[in-house]
Amino acid sequence: MRKGKPEFTESDTDNEEQTDFSPVMDAPSFLAYKDKRREEYRRNGKYIHPRASDNVYDGNVNRLFGNVIPSLPIDTDAPQLHVPATPFAQIIEQTLKRLDLKISPFLDSLTENWANILPPEIARATRPGKLDNGILYVYIPTHIQLHELRRTAHAKIKNAVLAFAKDVKVRDIHLMVDTNPPLSTNH
Repeated sequence: MRKGKPEFTESDTDNEEQTDFSPVMDAPSFLAYKDKRREEYRRNGKYIHPRASDNVYDGNVNRLFGNVIPSLPIDTDAPQLHVPATPFAQIIEQTLKRLDLKISPFLDSLTENWANILPPEIARATRPGKLDNGILYVYIPTHIQLHELRRTAHAKIKNAVLAFAKDVKVRDIHLMVDTNPPLSTNH
């Protein structure tokens, strides 16, 4: 007698029924052992209720097979299960909140209304910069304009900002030369 595999013969492949030994990929083959456990305990005369984890597992299996896309392997992630990407602006906002940086919408609304609360000649030459500890820094493009506006318009700017800032406490206005001017869109 010979040890090992028997020799291959063509008569073995002539079967009309092809045998496929690959596992069946459907929900019942992946369900928890609660059904098998029930059968086993029925044979032995004992009954144990399914655990809560079995029910959760079965719910997840049903959710998975509800999202399976035909012709894709079972272990690929279905697009319905992907978490959508978080917008970068939202990530920055969450990071600033986590760092406990106090950013006020007051400065944004002040910037939008800057041309409305000041006379046009002052509004064109200035822009609100930052609000730090109750001090509003107003940026001015050049040193010459800075000296001129300090002499003539400081009180007007301060009164206009204080009238606009109802619930925000602005203690003082500092005029300074803008070291980082915004990019001009007009050429």
